[in-house]
Amino acid sequence: MRLGVLIHAETVAPEAWAPLARVLGDLGEVAVARAYADWSAAAVAPWFPVLRRHRIQLRHQFRTRSTQDPALVAMAMDAPDFAAGCAADGVVLAGDVGSSMPVLLRLREQGLAVVVAGPPSTPLDIRDACSDFVDLATLRTDGPDPGTGRHRA
Repeated sequence: MRLGVLIHAETVAPEAWAPLARVLGDLGEVAVARAYADWSAAAVAPWFPVLRRHRIQLRHQFRTRSTQDPALVAMAMDAPDFAAGCAADGVVLAGDVGSSMPVLLRLREQGLAVVVAGPPSTPLDIRDACSDFVDLATLRTDGPDPGTGRHRA
């Protein structure tokens, strides 16, 4: 299965990518990956080496107010076109995507498998609606970095 991965980088630690990539490698091939954030914020700077090493495309969204989450909105808007454009069989939504039920349902309606990789606080309705749920808190961060092979993004 070809997977397209959309990462809410403001809500996922960069150290989570290697173990998540191992899990996704068991599901199929990560064809394309994008990471969404306000890349001018110092908090996401640790992602830069991970983005470069694994060819994850960054998508910049300025955060103008603390009450808004433009990165999550951009992910939701991009997801259907992204899946079609990279000819994916499945889409992975990584991060705190608890308010993304409409996009999850739309992807499922299009016949795509949807994997959500999120925190333990991910709502049960999201967990039930997706094809598979990966609890980011349970991933082991030790082990080799999947720098080569079919699950390299």
